[in-house]
Amino acid sequence: MPFDKPRKVCIFTGSRSEYGLMRFLIKAIEEEESLELQLCVTGSHLSELHGRTISEIENDGVEITSVLPLSIENDAVNTMADLSAETMSGMSQEIKRLRPDAVIVLGDRYEAFAAAAAAFLSKVPVLHIHGGETTEGALDNSLRHAITQISSWHFTAAEAYRQKVIRLGQPENRVFNVGPMVIDALAKPIKASYEEFENLTGYRFGPKNALVTFHPETLLPDNGVACFRELITALERSDLNILFTHPNADEGFREILFEINSLVRKMPGKCWVVASLGQDLYLQALKLFDAMIGNTSSGIIEGPLVGIPVINIGNRQHGRIRYGAVKDVGCNSGELLSSLECITSRKRSDKRISFSAGNTPTDQIIRFLVNQVDL
Repeated sequence: MPFDKPRKVCIFTGSRSEYGLMRFLIKAIEEEESLELQLCVTGSHLSELHGRTISEIENDGVEITSVLPLSIENDAVNTMADLSAETMSGMSQEIKRLRPDAVIVLGDRYEAFAAAAAAFLSKVPVLHIHGGETTEGALDNSLRHAITQISSWHFTAAEAYRQKVIRLGQPENRVFNVGPMVIDALAKPIKASYEEFENLTGYRFGPKNALVTFHPETLLPDNGVACFRELITALERSDLNILFTHPNADEGFREILFEINSLVRKMPGKCWVVASLGQDLYLQALKLFDAMIGNTSSGIIEGPLVGIPVINIGNRQHGRIRYGAVKDVGCNSGELLSSLECITSRKRSDKRISFSAGNTPTDQIIRFLVNQVDL
C-alpha cells in the first residue's frame, strides 16, 4: 500500500441510474483493504415518487455513510436550483465531518454538480466518471462540462470522450478511457426469466413488449411533455404490451408521470408502471423485451450493448456516441407509430460483451485508487 492508512474514498449518488453504474465500483472499494468507502446517498433515492431506491442500496448490503434528504416532493422548493443548493450545503457539511481523501461523482446531473462543487471548494480532489460526453437536449450537457473543469481526475467511457476532456483543458495524464461503467454488469451472465420477471414486477408479457423510459428534456420550455404526449398517442394505437419506468427527478417529471399513470389506468392489461427496476431487473428486461423506447442514456449505451432494438426520441441524447444500432426519431406520433411497427418486427442481436480479464472499468479505477500516490 503506497500510503500509511486506508485512503478514504467518498462516493456520491443521487439517482438510481448513477448507483446502478457505480454498484460494482462501490462494492470493490468496500472490499479493498487499502481503501475506506464513504457512501453519500441523496436525491431521488429518498423520494417515494421515484421508488425510494435507497432500498436497492440497502438490499445490496452496502453500508451507507451519509443520507442527505432533499425537498424533491416539496412543490415550493423543488427547482433544480433549489435542490442543487440543498445538495451543495449538505455535502459541504459531510465533507467537513468525513474528511475524505477524494470524492467520486458520475455523470452530469445537478446533484452530482453540486457535490463536485462542494468538494472542489473544500479542496478535496474530485474524480469524475463518464465525463466528456454530449447531450445537446439537456441542461446536463453544460453541468457535465462544469464538473470536468473542477475535477482532478477523469475516467471516460470512450476514447472520443477522453479527447474531448483533454480539449476542455484537462492534463492528458489525468484523463483515462476506462469504457462505459455498465461493462462491469454486462461482463457477467444475465439470467433472464419471463416467469420470474412477471412475479417480481406484476407485468404480464404479450406477443410484443416494449420497455419505456422517458425523462424530461430540460432545454425545452415544457421540459418535453408535449413530446411525451405524442409518444402516448402512438403507444395507444400500437399492439404492444408496455412497461413504463418513472422519469428522473428533473423539472417536468410530475407532468410526465401523470401522463403515464393516466395511460396505465386507461389501458389495464396492456400498460404497467414501476418506479424503478433496479439494475439486475433492468438488464433482465433488456434481454426479455422486444424494444426499448425513450430518451435515456441506457438506450444509447446499455440497450445496444445487450442487443435490444432501441427507439431514441427527441434531442435529449443528441451528440452522444451510440454503442450499437439505435433508431432516432422526432416527436411526432405518426413517425413514432411507424418506427414502433418497424422496430418490433426486427430480430434482436445476440450480443457478447468482450473485455480483458481484470480490466473492467471498476478494475481500472480500483488500481488507480490503490496505486496513485498523490491525488
